[in-house]
Amino acid sequence: MEEKIKHCLELQDQLNRKINENWKNVRKKEDFYRAIWLECAEAVESLPWKWWKKVEPDIENLEIELADIFHFVLSLLLLEKKPDLTYLYKGLNEDFTQLLDIEGDYINHYLAQVYTKEKDLYQEYIFLFERIAEKALRQHLNGVLFFFGLLTRKLMDFDRLYLLYVGKNILNHIRQEMGYKSGEYKKLINGLEDNKYLVKVIKEVNSIENLEEKLRKTFENLGE
Repeated sequence: MEEKIKHCLELQDQLNRKINENWKNVRKKEDFYRAIWLECAEAVESLPWKWWKKVEPDIENLEIELADIFHFVLSLLLLEKKPDLTYLYKGLNEDFTQLLDIEGDYINHYLAQVYTKEKDLYQEYIFLFERIAEKALRQHLNGVLFFFGLLTRKLMDFDRLYLLYVGKNILNHIRQEMGYKSGEYKKLINGLEDNKYLVKVIKEVNSIENLEEKLRKTFENLGE
C-alpha cells in the first residue's frame, strides 16, 4: 500500500504541475480543503438522503467522487513539509487507538451505526462524508485523512481506490489537453458524462496495465 500511495503522490504532483508548474506557490491549502467539502456534498447527492422522494443510490458515481476527493487529499499532503500518513492508515485499518485529534463522540456514533441490528449502510456513508467535509471546513488534515481512510475501507478496498484514482488522474490529464481549463472541453459526450466512459474502461481493463492506452484510445474515438 505504501508504494501505491507514493505512486499516487507522484501522479498528483505531475497533474498539478500540468495545470500550473508553480502550483505549490500559487495554491493555498484552503483551496484544496474547499474542493474536498464541495466534492463531499456532490457525493452525498448520489445517496438516498431525501426523505420526501425516491432516490436510487449511484455507487459507481460515489466511488468516482471518492477518487476525486483523493486528488485533493494528496495535494494537501504534497504541501506538507513532512507528510504524515498515520491517520490515513488508521482509517484504512479501522484502527481507533491513539486518535488524539478525533472526537470520541464521532467514533462512538460510527461504531453504534456499524453494529446496530438495523444498520443502514447509506447512512454510514453519509455520516463519513459529512465528517470529511466538517474536518475540511476546519482545515483539520488528520481528521480528513482518518475519515477518508475509514470511508475508503467501508465503500471499497484501497486497491479499488488506487485503480479508480489512476484512471481519473489519466482522464484529468486528457481533460487538460483538450481544453478543460480554457472551457473548450465538454464533459458530456453523446449524452453521457466522461466519468461514465471512465468507469466502463476500468471495468474492461480492471488493472493499471494498459489503462492509459485504453482510456486515450476510447476518448480519441469518441471525439471523431
